[in-house]
Amino acid sequence: MVFDKPGMENLRVMDVEAPKPGPNEVLVRVKFAGVNPVDYFTINRGGRPMPHIPGAEFAA
Repeated sequence: MVFDKPGMENLRVMDVEAPKPGPNEVLVRVKFAGVNPVDYFTINRGGRPMPHIPGAEFAA
């Protein structure tokens, strides 16, 4: 799910390119992701950077 402006109505499913890690960064393959109240508030209040992929809980 991705949004480019605040609001649940702006969530959409789309394919995104896998990020390329820079120096001193790692790329983690996520198997499962969860949502919680923080995601709800992020979606409704806006997140950075935009477009934004919400989510703070995951399992690798």
